[in-house]
Amino acid sequence: MKDDLKAIIEKFKKHKVLVLGDAILDTYIKGTSERLCREAPVPVINVCEQEHACGGAANTAINVAALGAETYFLSIIGKDDNGKELVSALNKNKVNTDFIVRDKDRSTLTKKRITASSNILLRVDEGSTHKISHEVEKTLLDKIKKLYRKVDTIILSDYGYGVITEAVIELLAAKKTSERKYIIVDSKNLHRFKILAPTAAKPNYEETLKLLHLPRLEETDRVAQVLENAAPLLEITGAKYVAATLDIDGTILFEKGRTPHRIHTAPQDNKRAIGAGDTFISAFALSLCSGASGTASAEIASSAAAIVLQKDGTVVCNCNDLRSYFTENPKFVSNIRELTEKMIALRREGKKIVFANGCFDILHRGHINLLNQAKALGDVLIVGINSDESIKKLKGNERPINSLEDRITVLAGLQAVTLLVSFNSDTPAELIKAVKPDFFVKGGDYTKDSIPEAALVKQMGGEVKIIPFLEKRSTTLIIEKIKAPAKKGNSENLDKFQYAKASGME
Repeated sequence: MKDDLKAIIEKFKKHKVLVLGDAILDTYIKGTSERLCREAPVPVINVCEQEHACGGAANTAINVAALGAETYFLSIIGKDDNGKELVSALNKNKVNTDFIVRDKDRSTLTKKRITASSNILLRVDEGSTHKISHEVEKTLLDKIKKLYRKVDTIILSDYGYGVITEAVIELLAAKKTSERKYIIVDSKNLHRFKILAPTAAKPNYEETLKLLHLPRLEETDRVAQVLENAAPLLEITGAKYVAATLDIDGTILFEKGRTPHRIHTAPQDNKRAIGAGDTFISAFALSLCSGASGTASAEIASSAAAIVLQKDGTVVCNCNDLRSYFTENPKFVSNIRELTEKMIALRREGKKIVFANGCFDILHRGHINLLNQAKALGDVLIVGINSDESIKKLKGNERPINSLEDRITVLAGLQAVTLLVSFNSDTPAELIKAVKPDFFVKGGDYTKDSIPEAALVKQMGGEVKIIPFLEKRSTTLIIEKIKAPAKKGNSENLDKFQYAKASGME
């Protein structure tokens, strides 16, 4: 099943997608708070940094692009600084912005979140939310006609802020009669889109209640309430598939002629839910147009949403994240190409990268000490692990004691380890070239000049850090202790063994 889903994900890059809807600039004003204001009982925020991100339909667009598809974005924004920031953020995320309309009579929608210690203290919304003018609407319709021929899939991300008008919906309905596309709708008012007979629609719980004119229930009763209304949901939306997302209660997929399918999810903090719906609709749309069934598409989409729920702020799920999610060991990177892609994504997020390598044959306290200290140097720790063949070259045919698969599984269970990658050569030089670490960590009594990889690390712009071994902690000592006859004085003899100076930790 996982291999089938990974095959679908690989097809994402073949598609051309138009995302049409209300663009929002998400601004995060980050600071610290150590005192109260003298004028009122409110905290004083000392601003440390300000970040801009894509929200609303723009967030859907960057999620589609991150998942590998060629992405076109169409929206109406203002001729203001916030509009410039939004276009810049979209371009950085490989979204085609050539068709965006800049309207001098509108101001760009912006949501400013003021945070301290990762907690949102206040959100300030600004920007135009009224319907676009007739003149701007005409320009928008012309651009839709041009883009319709270019793409195979259209995602309508409607927040009700005036961009997707009735004329837009009517045009798409007319175009669809002659040239069918996958059309996926995410809207607060899904009934508006029934004439499109969309491929899929995605209401959340609040939107589902609004569609069905139902009362809000306690969380324990929500699933049963929605399940009872499968037929009305499909009828009102006109969609082939309806994915009702119920946050902590997961997702329920409705499909004409089939029993509803529920997908469970792990509960998360609401403050982490920003943009998760945009991620879901992006992965759901790409899965459907890649030939996946409704059920498989919803599984992939739910997994993508689960990935972004592990992160703070408005974020995306990229193709590497999603592929890893469906790998038996999601921390293991199987090749240099995938490793390079992950490093590019991590650097784009501003992460500080640490690299360490070794055999890690029998995991012991010395290993844990080294890995914990390595991780403390940065945000992510990449561990290169010697293959079985390379260990035999270094330590003889009786090693390794544990196979590469077993060693990877054990290391993946450590919180300090972010990613694992194996190498077959005597040194991890090729991995260092791919990772370009900020810090390269070596365990032992080396000097920086005596480490073979030191020059390469410096050439890549990194710094070498040496962490001393813990005394009397090595795989060699453990093996000898097991082999040695159990007699008095044995432990004293074992203390005389010296550490082997291999290319990394034993």
